[in-house]
Amino acid sequence: MTIEPGEPQLRADARRNRDAVLTAARRVFAAEGLDAPLESVAREAGVGRATLYRRFPTRNDLLAAVFDDYVDRVAAVVREAPDPAGAYLEVLEACLEIERHDRAFLDLLAMRPSQDPVVARLQVRFVELVDAPLRAAQEAGRVRADLEPADTLTIVEMLAAAVRLAVTGGDAQRSRRGAALLLDAITPAAAGGGRDLSGV
Repeated sequence: MTIEPGEPQLRADARRNRDAVLTAARRVFAAEGLDAPLESVAREAGVGRATLYRRFPTRNDLLAAVFDDYVDRVAAVVREAPDPAGAYLEVLEACLEIERHDRAFLDLLAMRPSQDPVVARLQVRFVELVDAPLRAAQEAGRVRADLEPADTLTIVEMLAAAVRLAVTGGDAQRSRRGAALLLDAITPAAAGGGRDLSGV
């Protein structure tokens, strides 16, 4: 195959444009939510609409790349955790921190996997990622033994509900307290006085 002299440069430009669009999309969606105009993304990235659509032909293509980034961040938390038994709680804290600063993540958590195959794929990947950290935390006695990996999705969604108290209701104190109560509820001490969920 003959490579024209300008082709490597074009490929490098294409990669830079894609990275710029993704970085801009993360910022714009985080601030404005998933319904933010793509024109705002292109403007933030410093590219034209044609370039944006060349890299991401549809809004869903761009959203899928942004969504993958969220799961990549969770994977990084698991990978870099100094204590494997503490990685699970670090994942929950990381998700809570994203929820507090990223409207797009809150929007994503409100989407149903039955309505969007991208969301379904991400949920499967997320549950697979938290499986080993959850087991390690359970073996170390740091979280209740009856939790299942898929319960993590419910916990993260409940944390998002607590965050929304501050975002939409302006009640930061209730938001912080709600999140703290939820995280406390998954500890072995909470399970000792509560209902056994293993058969539910």
